Amino acid sequence: MSIELLDIRKQFGGFTALDNVSLDIPEGELVALLGPSGCGKTTLLRIIAGLEQADSGSVAIHGQDKTDQHVKNRGIGFVFQHYALFRHMTVFDNIAFGLRAKPRRQRPPETVIRNKVVELLDLVQLGWLGDRYPDQLSGGQRQRIALARALAVEPKVLLLDEPFGALDASVRKDLRRWLRNLHQNLKVTSIFVTHDQEEAMEVASQIVVMNKGRVEQVGSPAAVYDQPATPFVSRFIGNVNVFQGRIRDGRIDLGHWQLPLTGPVNPDTARISAFVRPHEAELTRQADAGLPPVQIEHILPLGSVVRLELSMAQGANAGPIQIEIPRRDYNELKLQDGGKLFLRLLQGQAFPSEATH
Repeated sequence: MSIELLDIRKQFGGFTALDNVSLDIPEGELVALLGPSGCGKTTLLRIIAGLEQADSGSVAIHGQDKTDQHVKNRGIGFVFQHYALFRHMTVFDNIAFGLRAKPRRQRPPETVIRNKVVELLDLVQLGWLGDRYPDQLSGGQRQRIALARALAVEPKVLLLDEPFGALDASVRKDLRRWLRNLHQNLKVTSIFVTHDQEEAMEVASQIVVMNKGRVEQVGSPAAVYDQPATPFVSRFIGNVNVFQGRIRDGRIDLGHWQLPLTGPVNPDTARISAFVRPHEAELTRQADAGLPPVQIEHILPLGSVVRLELSMAQGANAGPIQIEIPRRDYNELKLQDGGKLFLRLLQGQAFPSEATH
């Protein structure tokens, strides 16, 4: 089911949690609401669910206005960060709860309910745990059971609030992959809240980046990383170096470097800020025309890549500058041997300088 949000506004006292947010979420997408704490993402999720009422604006699901409808009439499954399982019920009964709680006329026969629960336990790959209680499960298992319980009522939309936030890093990584694969099979329109950029990039088909109650950008993981619409998105999604410069002859002029002009800037802009990702740079021992000398302050191996923190001997862009190079290049440069190194920037995104303040 598609979801359309129009001019959603919500205040808590004098604090504006959502400031006229509009979104169109196509049917079958797995969407991440991504942003720092307090940006409004959980409030927006709760308004979609009907757990919170917007001060103004509308919520439509598959073209039907749900703004004033009670949560139980919205056809939505909700998965909380801390599972919210009934501790006194077995795993089997937890999953069956939503079906057994339906009004008598809508309630399926018990044989249908039991078959459905068995099917869902197999779907979340925990069929052998049906007679256990939540306290006997690991965090990752409890989260999968919570998801199975939400799916039992066959929701039109699935909402997940920081679904993996309470889990260890290794368990989170496994569940991200599992959720992505599960969504590919079920195709239920799903929205999950996270403040973890890596999680959003790895799981979601679309990312909604939020800040201070507003939507900064909507796009695929590749789009928000490679073509950030605002300085905030550029800083929030991954690491970035910021250099001050200007536009000259259709290029970004940073003094030591000339880069291709990319980004939402007018060629006549006097001063710009260039946002350069750590991988959009390279080190060389060749003193090519005008490249600035740098020295390595810190080396951090990260598996297949090596992150280097550099400082410059001179100039306004005096660092620290972070770059990431393939381990092969790191080994070929024999950086442990010292010697003079020069830094080449390959590309970056330009924004008007005043936009970064």
